[in-house]
Amino acid sequence: MLKKGFLKPNLTITKIGRKQFWFGLVFGLFIAFLINLLLNHSREILRLTTFERDAYILTFREFKLYDLFFAAFSSSLGFGFAVICWFYVSNKNKGKKYLTTFVASTSFFITFLALAIVARFGSVLSLVVYNLYGYDNHLDILKDFWLLLILIPVYIFFANWNSIRLLFKTKNWVLISVIIFLLNTVLLYKTTSIDRNNLNQIYYTRNKNRIEFIDNEINKAKQIGINFSDSTKLVLQKKYAERTTNLVAQLKEAFKTNSKVPIETLILEKIVIHNRNELQYTWHRNIDSTEQNWSYSLPEEIYFQILRHDVKSQETKLLFEILSEQISIFTTKDIDWMEFENHSQLEMDKYNFKRSILRKTATIQSRLKQVVEVLKSNDKYKDYHYLIPDFEFDATRGQKIYEMEITGVNKVSYVMRVSAVLGAAVRCCNTANSSLTIDGKFEIINKRIGYVRA
Repeated sequence: MLKKGFLKPNLTITKIGRKQFWFGLVFGLFIAFLINLLLNHSREILRLTTFERDAYILTFREFKLYDLFFAAFSSSLGFGFAVICWFYVSNKNKGKKYLTTFVASTSFFITFLALAIVARFGSVLSLVVYNLYGYDNHLDILKDFWLLLILIPVYIFFANWNSIRLLFKTKNWVLISVIIFLLNTVLLYKTTSIDRNNLNQIYYTRNKNRIEFIDNEINKAKQIGINFSDSTKLVLQKKYAERTTNLVAQLKEAFKTNSKVPIETLILEKIVIHNRNELQYTWHRNIDSTEQNWSYSLPEEIYFQILRHDVKSQETKLLFEILSEQISIFTTKDIDWMEFENHSQLEMDKYNFKRSILRKTATIQSRLKQVVEVLKSNDKYKDYHYLIPDFEFDATRGQKIYEMEITGVNKVSYVMRVSAVLGAAVRCCNTANSSLTIDGKFEIINKRIGYVRA
């Protein structure tokens, strides 16, 4: 039979101490407010770290759900701090010291461990995962782990009560605390959320040209009866996401077919070239494979498509606009390293992209220039000549001349020669003759390759 000394006493304000109770309650609410404010600001700071890659932009609904989680999480932590204040200091009204110290230490452990786990997990996501090349929302917490956002604050709240119930009869205390917990969560959710549009505006201002170009092209497509989904628009806005790099690869492969490329594909190809989207990071160094570093359709492939379409068609105009976008890569003005602060972020991005292309490819510039010359000399396409301006060949960074002889309208033959640009010793090697027939109209004959060894 249990003796009276082993029976749990009722939990009352008197046993805690009135001053200590009210101090703990006020302190817990104040800490909950501070933690919620800290979590909201920390989220924006960590989002800012992703702006070097694809910025982590949440929808309005996602922001609200995270705000609600932060409010509930902060309220549960605030309750943990209140419990620590109630039972940490021992006095004659609280019975044996080691029992009350057990409650305080247990709450201290639960509260700080939960805060450390959430803080570390959130920082790792922003600093590491969201900045990985190719990351494309593979870890969707709101979709795949939404239950976790509910269980974390609920567990913290009831885990604190569990240690109290080992020593005291709580009666209606749990129910009253649940009501206060819910009310405080709603109050924090309504009052301490911050304006995330300030950070979003920085992103939109920095990428204004890219985003507006996507919107303009999609609006033009709507006028001719072509509609793109919102998800496609989101993919186009990113640069390093897996779906974006895969889209660039699919567009490039589409131009290698023996049939006409659909107009939807042409619109998307124009957008990705203008916005400087690239394939997944690869670098082919061999002279025969540097063209694989080029993320877009080859100039001669665009020329083949022009021949396949009617002169007055919408597709032909788009193909000339695609050539114009490719030309703009090589006509980007050079920027002196000492004058970077005098140029916009867009100008810097274009200049850096040009340097990268000149370093990774060897013959694209020469191919493009010769295709432009052929189209310029053909009066059949005089209405589109304004779209493809002349440009000078840039012989820097190991660029090679790739000579093409295009004869007639239905037959295209090449004599390919990679020759000295910088000048030095020249070594030539003969390769086996090969031919490729495209749609029964175009014949490519590779006869001779030569390259420079400086």
